[in-house]
Amino acid sequence: MRKPPLLSAHRLYGTGSRISQQQHQQQKRCLQSTTTKSQTSDRKAPGRIIFDDLKPTDLAAYWDTEPPLQSDLQAAQRFFAPSRHSPVKLFSAAQFRTIPGDSKEPEVAFLGRSNVGKSSLINAILGEDICYASGTPGRTKIMNAFGIGGTKGGESKIVLLDMPGYGKASQSAQGVEIMKYLQKRKQLRRTYVLIDLLHGFKDTDNQILSLLRKYGISHQIIISKVDRILSSKSKKLTDFHVQRAVSGVRLERLQKLLEDVRSTVQPDPSMGEGPGALGEILSCCATRKVNAAVDKSYLGINAVRWSIMKATGFDGTIQPVGLKAPESLPSDSEPEPESKHRTGRLRLKGLRARRESKI
Repeated sequence: MRKPPLLSAHRLYGTGSRISQQQHQQQKRCLQSTTTKSQTSDRKAPGRIIFDDLKPTDLAAYWDTEPPLQSDLQAAQRFFAPSRHSPVKLFSAAQFRTIPGDSKEPEVAFLGRSNVGKSSLINAILGEDICYASGTPGRTKIMNAFGIGGTKGGESKIVLLDMPGYGKASQSAQGVEIMKYLQKRKQLRRTYVLIDLLHGFKDTDNQILSLLRKYGISHQIIISKVDRILSSKSKKLTDFHVQRAVSGVRLERLQKLLEDVRSTVQPDPSMGEGPGALGEILSCCATRKVNAAVDKSYLGINAVRWSIMKATGFDGTIQPVGLKAPESLPSDSEPEPESKHRTGRLRLKGLRARRESKI
């Protein structure tokens, strides 16, 4: 079986990347069939689950990782809680060479097709409308970086980058600079690829995933607009707390969709393209609240936040800089540490020797 040709960054970020009319109609029929079946099953479903009772495993698929606990989600919500020093915009760059190179904070980048909803998702993650969200494709034209977890007089703990969208209304020069960043940036810990659930995977999505595998760039998939699957009235639904519950059959449909995505993001290793995406696919909705009393309580956002914390080491798996490693127990083969008094006498003796030599 011949592998599809690999698109370059010029074609991903230009006018040349399009799918055939036949492929588009096939994807559309498949999604319409899934939606129609889920709507029919929703009417017959005996059980419904309140949104407040949904677990991370109901909205996501965890194959290679452990799902977060409720305490983890609460920690992520506290970590990303807005303050006077977080989030903050750090820099904007049209070219990779203009990005500050002396920063030490770990970074994560968000990629996706033009008008896929990256800016809305980032606003939901950061808890503030710091990104300009527009319905016009290609609105984001440069790389924008935002700092998270900063304190008074201190640096941000994590840097999140909003990248220009690829595909429609994009420019080839943007793709070249973004690929430079993805390949050369040492601070980059993970790249998140946002997929529109309504349209599914397009050729541009598959090609960017191929590039990430080819260059061994750590990446993870986030499925957006999950409200299209969880509610038959998603277009009329202002917030999830109005509906209050979701059909168990619709959740099963979502899990089936996530399982089908696995073969796309983790292809057969024998193809030799490189490591696939992380075996953890998240889904979210960044436009409709779950809790009426909590501002920006969007569905699945805390799970995305926890994933960012894990990728950058702020989930407790990596020891923060500045903390001393625990001392090992002394053994017979190791010399005992010198006492403070002996160390002081040796330093004083050395100072006297240097003074006498000068005289």
